[in-house]
Amino acid sequence: MSSIEYSISPSDFEMIRSVLDDAGYDVSVLVEDHSLFNTAALLVTKLFLSGVHSRSALAAKLECQLGRAGKHRQSCRRSLSRYAIQGLPIELQFRHAYTSSTVAN
Repeated sequence: MSSIEYSISPSDFEMIRSVLDDAGYDVSVLVEDHSLFNTAALLVTKLFLSGVHSRSALAAKLECQLGRAGKHRQSCRRSLSRYAIQGLPIELQFRHAYTSSTVAN
């Protein structure tokens, strides 16, 4: 059984680090919420190893998946547990119903 080795060059590592920094996942996030930082770093690294080598594509996928880090970031855990108890707000229910009906047609 053979194992696949992945290697990231120092310049690639710097590019990944700069993508994280630009999205707000810097040393301060590492200190405040290391699991959030680790999740972001793992996501960008996995994307890079899967073949996404464009800096802009990595940044876009990171923002789409996790959003930007920082003081304005809201924890999704709080809102998701609220929706689990209360259900989705009317505006989100309508948007979901609209997208489902347009896809079906």
